[in-house]
Amino acid sequence: MSLFKKSAEPEPTPEPEASVHAPGGKKSAPTPTRREAEAARRARLNPQLSPKEARRRERQAQYAVRDKQFAAAEASPARTLMRDHVDARFNPAEFAMPILLGIMAATLIPALLPHIQWFLYASWAYIAVMVADVVLMWRSYKRLLAERHPGTPLRGLLMYGFNRQMTFRRWRRPAPRIKRGEAY
Repeated sequence: MSLFKKSAEPEPTPEPEASVHAPGGKKSAPTPTRREAEAARRARLNPQLSPKEARRRERQAQYAVRDKQFAAAEASPARTLMRDHVDARFNPAEFAMPILLGIMAATLIPALLPHIQWFLYASWAYIAVMVADVVLMWRSYKRLLAERHPGTPLRGLLMYGFNRQMTFRRWRRPAPRIKRGEAY
């Protein structure tokens, strides 16, 4: 057997396959023109959406990105501890908006004109109670964070805790995991 010689036995030639269409038979539809084929391909790749559908898809994409970023930002152990710390306490700041709006509405009642000064004192006293509560919360949180996660930076956590305190409990996001007074 030589390297460059033909083999002695010829290989059998394959039989041609029968055509799918019978000769003289017709197709189900005419062949699309090049322009029609390209338009159909473009429509599959980039569907032309109605403005309403386009807005809906864009909104869904934005929600998905926002949820992903929100979950990443809220996953730090310092923020988780702050959320649990705020949610476990009774916070007078939680009711700030309704109370201050009520005080403001009371100052607009003309029959209470002689007593308006007392309403103003009450609003300042309530604000002082809120500030004192935030200071106490922050001091206890710093001590707790130093015990559980030493060396963790505190940047932004004071405002994060204050904003969480000011929000009604049922409107807080992420939702509270623990009840008031519960150990965490």
